[in-house]
Amino acid sequence: MVAAPPVVEIAVTGPYFYTTPPPVAQSSAEVSWGRMTPLQVLTQASFEPIPTALICLSVAWYVWSVRRLAQRGRKWPVGRTAAFVSGEFLLALALVSGISAHDENFTVHTIQHIAIGMLAPVFLALSAPITLALQASPRPVQTSIIKVLHSPVGRLISNPVFAWAFYGVSLFGLYFTSLYAITLRNGTVHNLVHLHLLVAGSIFWWPAVAVDPLPKRMSYGVRIGYLLLALPFHTILGMALDSQTTPITPTTPLSQLHMGGGLMWVSGEMLGLVGTLAVLVQWFRADERAAKRIDRASEETAAKQLAYWRATREAAAKAVSN
Repeated sequence: MVAAPPVVEIAVTGPYFYTTPPPVAQSSAEVSWGRMTPLQVLTQASFEPIPTALICLSVAWYVWSVRRLAQRGRKWPVGRTAAFVSGEFLLALALVSGISAHDENFTVHTIQHIAIGMLAPVFLALSAPITLALQASPRPVQTSIIKVLHSPVGRLISNPVFAWAFYGVSLFGLYFTSLYAITLRNGTVHNLVHLHLLVAGSIFWWPAVAVDPLPKRMSYGVRIGYLLLALPFHTILGMALDSQTTPITPTTPLSQLHMGGGLMWVSGEMLGLVGTLAVLVQWFRADERAAKRIDRASEETAAKQLAYWRATREAAAKAVSN
């Protein structure tokens, strides 16, 4: 395999920006995902200090927060920690591994897109970082987080209509405008798109997973409808890319375009259906917990009524005997 060009990355997280030369498109003969092994994904990784540092710092903050809770005698679910580490691992795989080194190949780009914009946000949402921050942080930080959540911006991005529309527009806007072609020539735009995919995916999945506190939480039925309505996004987009008869850029072979469209179609529908089933399971468990609470309340009420009846009967019996 011909050596890959210098890997390009720009990480934009908060106020941090850094750039390297923009990606140079290669022909399909130079890069073929089909001949790329899992070992090459690791061995062809490039060290990008900013995303690597931010990922490591994020994991370190999460683990520190969990330990801080443990010192207070509060236990944090292991599954949430595993979800956070999994989400960060997916971001590292997409941004600093051999996948990133060859993301000018459209098939590889699609895998990167799936990892950044679809899979990582789900795991990060399941890890409940906002809840962890509220529980582990000092009071001033907690107050600031709550203010942000209930601010006009917080209410807007957590609104399901906005999240649903923003996610859909992001998917189609990338491939059916000149934006994707620009990402192949401009390193800054290329990596801003990575950031946008992560943000759009997070905005979409956070209210659907609904583990963290939100200004207004959707009911389980609405969440299921929300996820089912998003399935056509991936179906239509995947079908549109798979049926293209002309490349979307001069350097994108139709074989890569069709393969990428198929991957996006299948992965999007699978993730949407799995998410829907997960919400159904949550709904079932919530109903079970509610039924148990009602049963306990009924039992307590019945016990109190029985005790009152016995006390009344004994009092009446004493009054008669006297």
